[in-house]
Amino acid sequence: MTPASDDLDAFARALIGSRFSVSPKRLRAPGPSAEQLQAIVEAAGTAPDHRDLRPWRLLRIAPHRRGALADLFEAALLERDPAAGAAERAEARAKAHRAPELLLAVVRLAPPHDDVVEHERYVTLGAALMALLLAAHAMGFGGMLTSGRALRSPAFARGLGLAPDERPVCFVSLGTPSDVRRRPRPSASDLLAEWVPDPQG
Repeated sequence: MTPASDDLDAFARALIGSRFSVSPKRLRAPGPSAEQLQAIVEAAGTAPDHRDLRPWRLLRIAPHRRGALADLFEAALLERDPAAGAAERAEARAKAHRAPELLLAVVRLAPPHDDVVEHERYVTLGAALMALLLAAHAMGFGGMLTSGRALRSPAFARGLGLAPDERPVCFVSLGTPSDVRRRPRPSASDLLAEWVPDPQG
């Protein structure tokens, strides 16, 4: 490799190796500016996309919309637990207000395509989200993907205005880390195995 490519390789390894998730409760302002958010989302657009279906999109929940999102979280809670108390309802509502920047990752299951099965669309979204998180990390922001039972509520999806062929997958929280708690990571030997053909096969 040339010196320039050596530098790029070192930077990429350092960036990927140093990325970590930061809980939405530990993300503070400032979040990404409008220009930074655009660059972060464009990084997500580099994900592999079989047949160029673009089977995902991101829905931004602006700060002044968080109250409406809190209403949806509370409604989803009451849908599955009508007897939920005040503390549980407050906790559900708090999820809408924890990060300076909040996006919803949505997968599209239409149009159908013989070459691109459903799970492949989720893989494409996952690759896009990793690129997004790495771009945010490179800018000094922390981030985390969160899901939960509310996202499995049809009423919640309708409240977000999703189409019948769309599924909410996870929220993406972005902001400035106020506390860093890194988890141990698996080694390559934990993740990689050699395939050995079955002699009886």
